[in-house]
Amino acid sequence: MRVVIDTNVLISATFWTGKPKQLLNKARRGEVTLISSKILLDELKEILVRADKPFKLSENNARRIVNAVHDMAEIVQTKSKFSVCKDEKDNCVLECAVDGKAQWIITGDMHLLKLQSFQGIPIVRVTEFLSKFKDTLIP
Repeated sequence: MRVVIDTNVLISATFWTGKPKQLLNKARRGEVTLISSKILLDELKEILVRADKPFKLSENNARRIVNAVHDMAEIVQTKSKFSVCKDEKDNCVLECAVDGKAQWIITGDMHLLKLQSFQGIPIVRVTEFLSKFKDTLIP
């Protein structure tokens, strides 16, 4: 199953336990194929080091987390350009999903969730994704 996990979910999975971490662990074990792009990984690093965030990390620590995500993901070069969302970073998620042939977009971002789907790709919260596949994915 090919999934794009939005940056907000990756941040939650990195710093807290719960459903986002369960999802990331499924990607680590290869139960789902994590699809990402250079743009999304750059966004992750940018957020991890931002001074206005409670988890402000050093460049080295942020790079380690980004490298770990990179190593477990299939990185796609995006060619598509969409202007569906006002926030360009939300459009980058859609572009990654389409160009990476993702089957799901998993996010906590309300702007993306309002779309419900994009070009046939369902956009859901972590909890909804995990509950749909609770019988087919290892806990």
